[in-house]
Amino acid sequence: MTELHEKSSLPRIRILPPWHAVRVFFSSLNGRTAPVKIAASEGQIASIERHSFKTESSRPNLVSFLQKGSPDGRRVIFVHGTPGSARGWADYIINVPAGCLYIALDRPGYGLSEPEHAVVSLKCQAQAVAPLLATINDRKSILVGHSSGASVVVQTALDYPDHVGGMLLLAGAFNPELEEVNWIQPFGTFKPISKLLPRTINNANQELLGLKRGLLAQADRLRQISIPVGVVHGDTDPLVPIANIDYLQRMLKNASLNKLILKGKDHFIPWHSKPSVDTSLKRLIDQVHLTEI
Repeated sequence: MTELHEKSSLPRIRILPPWHAVRVFFSSLNGRTAPVKIAASEGQIASIERHSFKTESSRPNLVSFLQKGSPDGRRVIFVHGTPGSARGWADYIINVPAGCLYIALDRPGYGLSEPEHAVVSLKCQAQAVAPLLATINDRKSILVGHSSGASVVVQTALDYPDHVGGMLLLAGAFNPELEEVNWIQPFGTFKPISKLLPRTINNANQELLGLKRGLLAQADRLRQISIPVGVVHGDTDPLVPIANIDYLQRMLKNASLNKLILKGKDHFIPWHSKPSVDTSLKRLIDQVHLTEI
């Protein structure tokens, strides 16, 4: 297994001309985000049930989540990227297919979930997803993750294999060698600067700086995954290279993997390509059902 202190585990620094400094500073600290266009109205979002639980750890944290659907249906758990929140999945949760319970959580460090500071560890992020997993009527949970949320989904499947029936990975980051950071990002960790940053941006910066280490730790375990996996990626994604799919195909030797490449689409698949996501999710649910018969 690759040691985390080796040179290969350190992020590569992307060198940019000095005149980009101000623009890069703000754009890089915003992480993999853009204005999210949600069709659901505030009234529709307000109608979604919000619940919370405390994590079981030496320092319990509150995790907040939205849910809607059939309580005894198959659980489909949506995991947002960096940054983000459960509200980003509102268009999915307000229209839940029959026989399903849709759940979207605010990951630790975002939205209404604790703590205030960043939770960089993928394992700790997965621990916050775990209490939501449930096998109902012999039907295991299905996980949907976007961007670095897909990395959290993979970690959850690795750490809780008995409770995950399938994964849908949208524009996900998996290959540690493809992870880069802008040279200005580390400066956002200095206290004079970090104290001035909003919580969401500060935590997103911390997460993205540590993502490569988390992906390296996953690498040797990926062959353990043997469940159906759906992958959707845009071929013009400027933030997470589409080459991550090739990496998954090499590493998931024991999984059934279906991929969908969206022509001319960028990183923000959950919002500009919802019909494709819905179709891919239905296909995955059907595939998982066949494995459970």
